[in-house]
Amino acid sequence: MASNYSSHLNDKVKSIISSWIFFNELRTLSFVLEPLCKAVLALERREANLSDCYFVLACTSAAIKNLPNFNADFQNYCIEKINLRFQEFDHDNYLMAYFLNPRYGRC
Repeated sequence: MASNYSSHLNDKVKSIISSWIFFNELRTLSFVLEPLCKAVLALERREANLSDCYFVLACTSAAIKNLPNFNADFQNYCIEKINLRFQEFDHDNYLMAYFLNPRYGRC
């Protein structure tokens, strides 16, 4: 891409696009954002219920846990924020709805 459009890009942008790190970080970001996008869509449905809230949080946690280890600071930050959200969901109603959901265990 950097070589095909070199006349339209300045040197700083060319070096960023040409680097392996840029695309690796972009892949990590998409890996984290995918379950979050699915979560928003699931929770905006008319049929959303308590188990959906807990389910998308569990799926997001699984995705963050499976992040590549090259950026431990970002992963630790995400885990810290997810743990805060899990504390908000620490109610028997959420847990019961989650365990009774047919999708239980499929993250």
